Amino acid sequence: MKIAEFDINASENVCLFVDYHLDGKFYPRGHVITQEDIIIFKMFGITKIFGAIFEDGDIEYKTVLKILAGKLCGNNTAYVIDDNGMGLIVAEIDGVLVATEERIAKFNRMHKDVVLNVVEPYKVVKKGEVLAKLEIRTPLMEEKDVNEILFNLSGNMALLQVEELNTKKTALLYTHILNDEKENKHFTKVVKKLVNSFKDYQLEFGAEYNAMYQVDALADVLEDTISDGNEIVFILSAVKSGNSYGVVSEALRKIVDEEKAGFMPVIGASDMIVAVKRKTKIVMLPYNYDIANAQEINKNIKQFVLSEKFVSNEFAKIVPPNLSGEEILDDKYSSMLVAAKQTSVSTKKAKIAAVVLAAGIGSRSKRNKLLVGINEEKPLFMNAVNAAIASEAAPVFVVTGYHDEEMAKYLDKVDVNVIYNPMYRAGVKTSIDLGLKAVPNFCDGAMIIPADMPNLTAKELNKLISSFKKNQEKQLCVLSHKGVKANPIIWSRELYNQADIVPENAQMRPVFLEHSDYTKTVEISDANKLFDVNYPSDVEKFLA
Repeated sequence: MKIAEFDINASENVCLFVDYHLDGKFYPRGHVITQEDIIIFKMFGITKIFGAIFEDGDIEYKTVLKILAGKLCGNNTAYVIDDNGMGLIVAEIDGVLVATEERIAKFNRMHKDVVLNVVEPYKVVKKGEVLAKLEIRTPLMEEKDVNEILFNLSGNMALLQVEELNTKKTALLYTHILNDEKENKHFTKVVKKLVNSFKDYQLEFGAEYNAMYQVDALADVLEDTISDGNEIVFILSAVKSGNSYGVVSEALRKIVDEEKAGFMPVIGASDMIVAVKRKTKIVMLPYNYDIANAQEINKNIKQFVLSEKFVSNEFAKIVPPNLSGEEILDDKYSSMLVAAKQTSVSTKKAKIAAVVLAAGIGSRSKRNKLLVGINEEKPLFMNAVNAAIASEAAPVFVVTGYHDEEMAKYLDKVDVNVIYNPMYRAGVKTSIDLGLKAVPNFCDGAMIIPADMPNLTAKELNKLISSFKKNQEKQLCVLSHKGVKANPIIWSRELYNQADIVPENAQMRPVFLEHSDYTKTVEISDANKLFDVNYPSDVEKFLA
């Protein structure tokens, strides 16, 4: 588009950048000037206007709003464009908004002229409540920019979803040192604030447990709370722990499957811990929960408690302001709502997630091969990431480790789930296990993609996905060339605990022999697509 200030006499077909109110007649932003408009503008003494001329590939902003709002809408949401040219995303049922501040912040960094503000994630919302407002700052956008935003959003589930609230059996576990009046008064204050904070979230506080402030004693009682079928357990400590080591921490490490976060970066709440044991979610509340500003604490508790998978203890660094959450959609727009396409997990086609392995140190290549540049804008590892995004796989997870900060500036531009592996030096299996733990339960399988494959495209990935059959247990689908197995590989959900990648010289090392009864090989004719960068000579070959 051509943006400039135009002489009013030469302004026919110019798209206005601002609203004009001329004696009761309204010319909105985006209005295209006609010869009749020019006469009226001149009557009011307007000699120049600022605007843009449509060129091939430009899209009017209301159309852009519809395109982007439709992409952002997930289950039980709908959108409408109001008279002010604002995209409104609205709840279609009573429930809870499922979203993360990190992804919302990332969306707002995708394009300087696109702005999204959202109510607080994991807030209880009502049918008809405005969840988000979407604004396009210019009357036109270039099609290539819109397509880039859509592509960057394609590697994940819809950003905004509303889910129904279900009752969760919830327990309180008190740890005592003296079990005196002072301790019990403190616990009473904490519980009162906790119950009040979560009164709308259908947490059924039905059981209380007590344990001495000792590692083994607490671990034993915690086992009882889990055996009794509690879905959520809040631990109230008798003392504040100043770090990630202490009685509660050690007791948790004895029994939990995984500690999800052992540090809350909030003054007065840094001793909060969240962990998982089977299907039970465990929260050690900050000792000062009763007097701390609970907004940040509760926000993260809600995300942990209400999300199916909690994969990160990273908190958003840049967060746009939240809406008040009290605005209900005006009746005049109710009939104009466009419902979101519902996400279904019961379709005939299998749902496959993608796990891109980008954590290795690349010792054989004598440098971090994953950061070798294809061009100034895209290092090697991003080819695998982009292939996964462009494929039918979703959601996409990228496991980072070595040089994760350098990778972050590229991954920050696309809407994928980034998981940091602190044990990346221990080998690729740690990254595989970490990535697969994050895959939602509705996925039938997961495709593991090494990030050192510069020629891989979505075509090969989709061919592999098509070979995976829904409702068939124990499947392993592998790409191959002339019978030689190669990465990537899809593992069915039942085999996650055995998942691995195809090693070099796989034809001489039948590591998947035990799975041969249900292994499907997907033959491709171009061996170059399966090329991976391992040694210094491979890096040079790739750069050439």
